[in-house]
Amino acid sequence: MVKFKIIILTLAFLAALIASLSIPNWGSSEKQPLSYAPGAGLRLPESGIGDIGFEIFTNYVFAFEILALVLTAALVGAVWVARKEVA
Repeated sequence: MVKFKIIILTLAFLAALIASLSIPNWGSSEKQPLSYAPGAGLRLPESGIGDIGFEIFTNYVFAFEILALVLTAALVGAVWVARKEVA
């Protein structure tokens, strides 16, 4: 009975993964305006860290969430493989 539950969960995860990968437009090609503007006498930061964070959490948020799920599944799998069996 447990194997059927695992098979159903695995198929559901794979279906969600395939559905997410079939989205044709992962990010728009148009440049999004910055959501922040420097105050008077200040300038924009010269590093691209803020721009990368803005892009990840606006245009690529779905891909970011899928990556988080995949990495979580890999971590759980690694812990399961590395566990000691109690005799």
